[in-house]
Amino acid sequence: MLNEGTYSKFAGQVQKMMWMLYDAGMDIPISIIGSPNQVSSFMDSLKREKRYMDSYMKNGLSDPKTLNNRYELERSVKKFELETGLRWPFKN
Repeated sequence: MLNEGTYSKFAGQVQKMMWMLYDAGMDIPISIIGSPNQVSSFMDSLKREKRYMDSYMKNGLSDPKTLNNRYELERSVKKFELETGLRWPFKN
């Protein structure tokens, strides 16, 4: 079980990675530790989070493409949370 300080640090690091993803010329120097399934579900959720944000910015919140990306993100986040026991950092 993570304490609030550890969770906040994790969420902050993921937020920083998301900002780095939007800067096309920036490499992301990271090391992710976990089982192969945990790392895979983390990277999938991160990728789907970016797709959802891109679609939202381009098409708006009520566009079918954005809604589809949102549902894919929700499925991916649920898998991540079940796999790791952690709450996804951008989930309210």
